[in-house]
Amino acid sequence: MLRTKFYLTDGKATGETALYAACYLEGVRKKVYLPTLLVRPDQWDAKGQKYRRNFDNYPEANKLLKLLADELEKSHVERTARGKTTNVDDLRAIAARVTAGAPPAGPAGLLEEMGNWIEASKRDKSAATIKCYVTLQRHLTAYAKVRRLQPTFASLDSAFCEGFKSYLLRTVGLGNASINNQVKNLKVFLAATFEQELHEFAHFKRFRKLEAVAPELVYLTRDEKEQLYLLNLTGRPYLEQTRDIFLFECETGLRFSDVRALRPEQIVGGYILLTTIKTADLLRVPLSPLAQSILARYAGRRDGKALPVISNQKTNAYLKVVAELAGLDTPTTTTQHKGSQRVATTRPKWELVCTHTARRTFVTLALEGGMRPEVVMRITGHKDYKTLHRYLKITDAVVQGEFEQYVERQAAPLMRAG
Repeated sequence: MLRTKFYLTDGKATGETALYAACYLEGVRKKVYLPTLLVRPDQWDAKGQKYRRNFDNYPEANKLLKLLADELEKSHVERTARGKTTNVDDLRAIAARVTAGAPPAGPAGLLEEMGNWIEASKRDKSAATIKCYVTLQRHLTAYAKVRRLQPTFASLDSAFCEGFKSYLLRTVGLGNASINNQVKNLKVFLAATFEQELHEFAHFKRFRKLEAVAPELVYLTRDEKEQLYLLNLTGRPYLEQTRDIFLFECETGLRFSDVRALRPEQIVGGYILLTTIKTADLLRVPLSPLAQSILARYAGRRDGKALPVISNQKTNAYLKVVAELAGLDTPTTTTQHKGSQRVATTRPKWELVCTHTARRTFVTLALEGGMRPEVVMRITGHKDYKTLHRYLKITDAVVQGEFEQYVERQAAPLMRAG
């Protein structure tokens, strides 16, 4: 048996609001919105589940509600008799047919719903997060085209996820860590739409990630940072500005997005006061003498910004040029999983330098310099030790190197004595 009740979408509305049908399938409540059935709250009898007399043509309107409830129940009984289950998409299709008086165009496709979700997410998600969601939508669209699929919420089960991962690995050429990010965002989308009762399928809870190593944290040593600082870039202002912005990030630990948005009024005394763009954390970041000198160099800009920051893409391109000119060519190995294979790639460090390298450099050098982890976290906005622990592993290598030097110095006199 299918029980149906009708409610106002917004009971506190001052004007018209739509109705929705609450359908109870085996005790589970499913919402079916009825966008064409509009009514003011004062024209609706919530207890009697019907339109009041002050609603125009209320007899016909109430007959339509009864017809809709009957059609929903009839369809459920017929499907049950054929051994089929009734899902929320079936109910929506019937509601669209009854309330529109014509065969419905069918429920919105999964990719269309993803587009709606991405658009709604723009209200409270950062531009970087939205960009990741759009990338997922692009990969899903391409995968559906290659496999000639029409993705639905029902079809996005574990088998679909495994096929999607294989496509990203073999066709797109992504590494396991990047594939796992796509799976994570797909689960976020499916969980959000599940909560909104746009579907009733919880397959996403069983989606598995691939084995992946955490990406190496490329950072500059103190000597490399000094090489960058001492590099003569006279006559190449675009490279000089890129180098200065990077060093400012190295001195403050700020993300590139926050440096790009920094305004003079956020600089108070020897500190920066700001709310971060990515996490909305309120930070009070102390300024080193070098950071203050960089700010002073670019003070009084007409655009109201504290520093001449260009796009992230161009900055990364210029940074590699600057790093190569500075001689940052130490062979640096990075490792990633591709399927079951662990692939190691060795390149000169300048090829790996990017804007985020500066934040990693700040954290690593601060820890190596003896700053307590909790103090570093207070400056950078890291919320737990899990992320910071990766930097501690780097500094362990520094400790090992210094210890070996210590042992060598201590052993030298003993060796001479022998």
